[in-house]
Amino acid sequence: MKNLLQSIKNTISYINHNNDNSIHIGYGIDNNYARCAGTSISSFCINNPTKSFVFHIITSGLAPNNLEKYSILSKKYSINIFIYEIDISYFQSLPTSNYFPISIYFRLILPLIINSTQNIIYVDADIICLKDISPLLNQISSKSNMISATPDVNYMQKNRCIALNLKNHIYFNSGFLIINTFLWKSHSIFQKSLSILEKNPTKFSHPDQDVLNILLTQKTYYLPQIYNCIDLTTINHKDIVLLHFAANPKPWNICWSLSPNCNEFNKNLYQYYEKQTP
Repeated sequence: MKNLLQSIKNTISYINHNNDNSIHIGYGIDNNYARCAGTSISSFCINNPTKSFVFHIITSGLAPNNLEKYSILSKKYSINIFIYEIDISYFQSLPTSNYFPISIYFRLILPLIINSTQNIIYVDADIICLKDISPLLNQISSKSNMISATPDVNYMQKNRCIALNLKNHIYFNSGFLIINTFLWKSHSIFQKSLSILEKNPTKFSHPDQDVLNILLTQKTYYLPQIYNCIDLTTINHKDIVLLHFAANPKPWNICWSLSPNCNEFNKNLYQYYEKQTP
Protein backbone atom coordinates (compact mmCIF):
# COMPACT_ATOMS: atom_id res chain seq x y z
CA MET A 1 0.00 0.00 0.00
CA LYS A 2 2.80 2.40 0.89
CA ASN A 3 4.55 1.90 -2.46
CA LEU A 4 1.25 2.35 -4.28
CA LEU A 5 0.51 5.68 -2.62
CA GLN A 6 4.06 6.76 -3.41
CA SER A 7 3.19 6.27 -7.08
CA ILE A 8 0.90 9.33 -6.85
CA LYS A 9 3.17 12.03 -8.20
CA ASN A 10 0.78 14.94 -7.87
CA THR A 11 -2.78 15.80 -6.85
CA ILE A 12 -4.60 18.68 -8.51
CA SER A 13 -7.71 20.00 -6.78
CA TYR A 14 -10.50 22.12 -8.25
CA ILE A 15 -12.81 22.85 -5.32
CA ASN A 16 -16.10 24.74 -5.67
CA HIS A 17 -18.22 23.51 -2.78
CA ASN A 18 -17.94 22.04 0.70
CA ASN A 19 -20.80 19.56 0.93
CA ASP A 20 -20.22 16.51 3.11
CA ASN A 21 -23.11 14.65 1.47
CA SER A 22 -21.72 14.75 -2.04
CA ILE A 23 -21.88 11.88 -4.52
CA HIS A 24 -18.39 10.62 -5.32
CA ILE A 25 -17.70 9.39 -8.87
CA GLY A 26 -14.35 8.16 -10.16
CA TYR A 27 -12.61 7.63 -13.51
CA GLY A 28 -9.35 6.05 -14.61
CA ILE A 29 -8.04 7.57 -17.85
CA ASP A 30 -5.07 8.51 -19.97
CA ASN A 31 -4.89 11.65 -22.08
CA ASN A 32 -6.78 9.98 -24.95
CA TYR A 33 -9.90 9.77 -22.81
CA ALA A 34 -9.72 13.18 -21.15
CA ARG A 35 -12.42 14.70 -23.35
CA CYS A 36 -14.64 11.63 -22.95
CA ALA A 37 -14.42 11.84 -19.16
CA GLY A 38 -15.35 15.52 -19.36
CA THR A 39 -18.37 14.59 -21.44
CA SER A 40 -19.40 11.99 -18.88
CA ILE A 41 -19.02 14.47 -16.01
CA SER A 42 -21.15 17.02 -17.87
CA SER A 43 -23.89 14.47 -18.42
CA PHE A 44 -24.11 13.68 -14.70
CA CYS A 45 -24.28 17.36 -13.79
CA ILE A 46 -26.85 18.31 -16.43
CA ASN A 47 -29.24 15.50 -15.51
CA ASN A 48 -28.80 15.90 -11.75
CA PRO A 49 -28.80 19.68 -11.23
CA THR A 50 -29.77 19.56 -7.54
CA LYS A 51 -27.07 17.10 -6.52
CA SER A 52 -23.60 17.82 -5.21
CA PHE A 53 -20.78 15.92 -6.93
CA VAL A 54 -17.13 15.18 -6.28
CA PHE A 55 -15.29 13.66 -9.23
CA HIS A 56 -12.01 11.78 -8.85
CA ILE A 57 -9.78 11.21 -11.87
CA ILE A 58 -6.80 8.86 -11.71
CA THR A 59 -4.59 9.52 -14.69
CA SER A 60 -1.17 9.71 -16.26
CA GLY A 61 0.10 12.16 -18.83
CA LEU A 62 -2.80 14.62 -19.06
CA ALA A 63 -1.96 17.52 -21.35
CA PRO A 64 -2.03 21.03 -19.81
CA ASN A 65 -4.94 22.07 -22.02
CA ASN A 66 -7.04 19.19 -20.68
CA LEU A 67 -6.22 20.15 -17.10
CA GLU A 68 -7.43 23.65 -17.89
CA LYS A 69 -10.69 22.25 -19.30
CA TYR A 70 -11.32 20.37 -16.07
CA SER A 71 -10.77 23.57 -14.13
CA ILE A 72 -13.34 25.36 -16.28
CA LEU A 73 -15.72 22.42 -16.00
CA SER A 74 -15.55 22.42 -12.20
CA LYS A 75 -16.45 26.10 -12.06
CA LYS A 76 -19.22 25.81 -14.62
CA TYR A 77 -21.12 23.15 -12.65
CA SER A 78 -19.90 24.06 -9.12
CA ILE A 79 -18.37 20.64 -8.63
CA ASN A 80 -15.17 19.41 -7.04
CA ILE A 81 -12.66 17.61 -9.24
CA PHE A 82 -9.57 15.88 -7.87
CA ILE A 83 -6.96 14.70 -10.35
CA TYR A 84 -4.39 12.16 -9.17
CA GLU A 85 -1.37 11.96 -11.47
CA ILE A 86 0.38 8.62 -11.00
CA ASP A 87 3.61 6.93 -12.02
CA ILE A 88 2.52 4.11 -14.35
CA SER A 89 5.74 2.15 -13.83
CA TYR A 90 3.95 0.59 -10.84
CA PHE A 91 1.70 -1.21 -13.35
CA GLN A 92 4.23 -2.10 -16.04
CA SER A 93 4.16 -5.82 -15.24
CA LEU A 94 0.44 -6.10 -16.02
CA PRO A 95 -0.91 -7.27 -19.40
CA THR A 96 -1.98 -4.52 -21.83
CA SER A 97 -3.02 -4.18 -25.47
CA ASN A 98 -4.29 -1.48 -27.81
CA TYR A 99 -7.81 -2.16 -26.58
CA PHE A 100 -6.80 -2.52 -22.93
CA PRO A 101 -4.28 0.23 -22.09
CA ILE A 102 -2.62 0.46 -18.72
CA SER A 103 -5.28 2.92 -17.54
CA ILE A 104 -7.81 0.05 -17.19
CA TYR A 105 -6.06 -0.81 -13.91
CA PHE A 106 -6.55 2.63 -12.41
CA ARG A 107 -10.04 1.63 -11.24
CA LEU A 108 -8.43 -0.99 -9.00
CA ILE A 109 -6.63 1.64 -6.92
CA LEU A 110 -9.48 4.14 -6.78
CA PRO A 111 -10.89 2.77 -3.47
CA LEU A 112 -7.41 2.92 -1.92
CA ILE A 113 -6.92 6.58 -2.73
CA ILE A 114 -10.38 7.81 -1.70
CA ASN A 115 -10.86 8.08 2.06
CA SER A 116 -13.73 10.56 2.16
CA THR A 117 -16.63 8.20 1.41
CA GLN A 118 -17.70 4.60 2.02
CA ASN A 119 -19.14 4.15 -1.47
CA ILE A 120 -17.66 5.47 -4.67
CA ILE A 121 -19.19 5.07 -8.12
CA TYR A 122 -16.65 4.09 -10.76
CA VAL A 123 -17.66 4.68 -14.38
CA ASP A 124 -15.73 4.25 -17.60
CA ALA A 125 -15.15 7.50 -19.45
CA ASP A 126 -17.28 6.25 -22.36
CA ILE A 127 -20.42 6.21 -20.18
CA ILE A 128 -22.90 9.07 -20.20
CA CYS A 129 -25.74 9.73 -17.78
CA LEU A 130 -29.17 10.26 -19.34
CA LYS A 131 -31.43 10.61 -16.28
CA ASP A 132 -31.67 11.38 -12.57
CA ILE A 133 -29.60 8.85 -10.60
CA SER A 134 -31.67 9.12 -7.39
CA PRO A 135 -33.24 5.65 -7.83
CA LEU A 136 -29.75 4.19 -8.16
CA LEU A 137 -28.56 5.85 -4.96
CA ASN A 138 -31.66 4.65 -3.12
CA GLN A 139 -31.01 1.05 -4.19
CA ILE A 140 -27.48 0.91 -2.85
CA SER A 141 -27.83 2.94 0.34
CA SER A 142 -28.53 -0.10 2.52
CA LYS A 143 -26.39 -2.69 0.72
CA SER A 144 -23.33 -4.20 2.36
CA ASN A 145 -21.87 -5.98 -0.67
CA MET A 146 -18.33 -5.24 -1.71
CA ILE A 147 -19.54 -3.96 -5.08
CA SER A 148 -22.72 -3.31 -6.99
CA ALA A 149 -22.54 -3.96 -10.73
CA THR A 150 -24.66 -4.90 -13.73
CA PRO A 151 -24.59 -8.20 -15.62
CA ASP A 152 -22.66 -8.05 -18.87
CA VAL A 153 -24.39 -8.78 -22.19
CA ASN A 154 -25.59 -12.37 -22.55
CA TYR A 155 -22.84 -13.74 -24.77
CA MET A 156 -20.14 -12.29 -22.50
CA GLN A 157 -21.80 -13.79 -19.41
CA LYS A 158 -21.83 -17.23 -20.98
CA ASN A 159 -18.41 -17.19 -22.66
CA ARG A 160 -16.42 -15.68 -19.79
CA CYS A 161 -17.96 -17.87 -17.09
CA ILE A 162 -16.98 -20.93 -19.13
CA ALA A 163 -13.49 -19.60 -19.86
CA LEU A 164 -12.86 -18.70 -16.22
CA ASN A 165 -14.60 -21.78 -14.82
CA LEU A 166 -16.92 -19.64 -12.73
CA LYS A 167 -19.78 -21.57 -11.16
CA ASN A 168 -23.05 -20.03 -9.95
CA HIS A 169 -21.82 -16.61 -11.01
CA ILE A 170 -23.23 -13.82 -13.17
CA TYR A 171 -20.39 -12.22 -15.09
CA PHE A 172 -20.52 -8.44 -14.65
CA ASN A 173 -19.15 -5.58 -16.71
CA SER A 174 -16.51 -3.57 -14.84
CA GLY A 175 -17.27 -0.31 -16.67
CA PHE A 176 -19.72 0.59 -13.90
CA LEU A 177 -19.05 -0.34 -10.30
CA ILE A 178 -20.28 0.98 -6.98
CA ILE A 179 -17.46 0.07 -4.63
CA ASN A 180 -17.58 -0.23 -0.87
CA THR A 181 -14.15 1.25 -0.21
CA PHE A 182 -13.90 -0.18 3.31
CA LEU A 183 -14.55 -3.76 2.22
CA TRP A 184 -12.34 -3.38 -0.85
CA LYS A 185 -9.42 -2.42 1.35
CA SER A 186 -10.07 -4.96 4.09
CA HIS A 187 -10.22 -7.81 1.55
CA SER A 188 -7.07 -6.59 -0.28
CA ILE A 189 -8.79 -6.72 -3.67
CA PHE A 190 -6.14 -4.58 -5.35
CA GLN A 191 -3.24 -6.70 -4.13
CA LYS A 192 -5.01 -9.96 -4.99
CA SER A 193 -5.84 -8.64 -8.48
CA LEU A 194 -2.22 -7.78 -9.18
CA SER A 195 -1.04 -11.15 -7.93
CA ILE A 196 -3.40 -13.07 -10.23
CA LEU A 197 -2.59 -10.90 -13.26
CA GLU A 198 1.16 -11.05 -12.76
CA LYS A 199 1.11 -14.85 -12.46
CA ASN A 200 -1.17 -15.32 -15.49
CA PRO A 201 -0.42 -12.41 -17.88
CA THR A 202 -1.77 -14.18 -21.00
CA LYS A 203 -4.76 -15.98 -19.51
CA PHE A 204 -7.35 -13.20 -19.53
CA SER A 205 -9.00 -11.68 -22.59
CA HIS A 206 -10.48 -8.89 -20.43
CA PRO A 207 -7.76 -8.55 -17.77
CA ASP A 208 -9.13 -6.30 -15.04
CA GLN A 209 -12.73 -7.36 -15.61
CA ASP A 210 -11.96 -11.08 -15.58
CA VAL A 211 -9.95 -10.93 -12.39
CA LEU A 212 -12.61 -8.89 -10.59
CA ASN A 213 -15.24 -11.44 -11.56
CA ILE A 214 -13.04 -14.17 -10.12
CA LEU A 215 -12.44 -12.35 -6.85
CA LEU A 216 -15.94 -10.97 -6.34
CA THR A 217 -18.04 -14.06 -6.94
CA GLN A 218 -20.80 -14.08 -4.29
CA LYS A 219 -19.72 -10.61 -3.17
CA THR A 220 -21.66 -8.63 -5.79
CA TYR A 221 -25.07 -6.98 -5.67
CA TYR A 222 -26.56 -6.92 -9.16
CA LEU A 223 -28.34 -3.88 -10.52
CA PRO A 224 -30.54 -3.65 -13.63
CA GLN A 225 -28.72 -3.12 -16.93
CA ILE A 226 -30.30 0.32 -17.28
CA TYR A 227 -27.36 1.46 -15.12
CA ASN A 228 -24.81 0.18 -17.63
CA CYS A 229 -26.60 -0.21 -20.93
CA ILE A 230 -24.36 -1.78 -23.57
CA ASP A 231 -26.90 -3.51 -25.82
CA LEU A 232 -29.62 -1.13 -26.97
CA THR A 233 -31.75 -3.97 -28.36
CA THR A 234 -32.53 -5.43 -24.93
CA ILE A 235 -33.65 -2.34 -23.00
CA ASN A 236 -36.43 0.18 -23.41
CA HIS A 237 -34.56 3.33 -24.42
CA LYS A 238 -36.67 5.51 -22.15
CA ASP A 239 -35.48 3.55 -19.12
CA ILE A 240 -31.73 3.90 -19.70
CA VAL A 241 -29.95 5.81 -16.94
CA LEU A 242 -26.31 5.17 -17.86
CA LEU A 243 -25.39 4.45 -21.49
CA HIS A 244 -22.07 2.72 -22.14
CA PHE A 245 -20.41 3.15 -25.55
CA ALA A 246 -18.46 -0.05 -24.94
CA ALA A 247 -18.01 -1.29 -28.51
CA ASN A 248 -14.87 -0.72 -30.53
CA PRO A 249 -14.10 1.34 -32.56
CA LYS A 250 -15.58 4.16 -30.51
CA PRO A 251 -18.20 6.31 -32.24
CA TRP A 252 -16.17 9.49 -31.82
CA ASN A 253 -13.23 7.94 -33.69
CA ILE A 254 -15.10 6.93 -36.87
CA CYS A 255 -18.14 7.96 -38.88
CA TRP A 256 -21.29 7.48 -36.89
CA SER A 257 -23.39 4.41 -37.54
CA LEU A 258 -26.42 4.91 -39.77
CA SER A 259 -28.61 2.95 -37.37
CA PRO A 260 -31.59 5.08 -36.23
CA ASN A 261 -31.09 3.90 -32.64
CA CYS A 262 -27.44 4.84 -32.68
CA ASN A 263 -28.19 8.25 -34.16
CA GLU A 264 -30.62 8.88 -31.30
CA PHE A 265 -27.89 8.37 -28.72
CA ASN A 266 -25.14 9.98 -30.78
CA LYS A 267 -27.10 13.21 -30.38
CA ASN A 268 -27.11 12.67 -26.60
CA LEU A 269 -23.36 12.14 -26.62
CA TYR A 270 -22.66 15.31 -28.56
CA GLN A 271 -25.08 17.29 -26.40
CA TYR A 272 -22.86 16.69 -23.37
CA TYR A 273 -19.64 16.72 -25.39
CA GLU A 274 -20.32 20.29 -26.49
CA LYS A 275 -21.43 21.51 -23.04
CA GLN A 276 -18.24 20.69 -21.18
CA THR A 277 -16.80 24.18 -21.36
CA PRO A 278 -18.15 27.61 -22.31
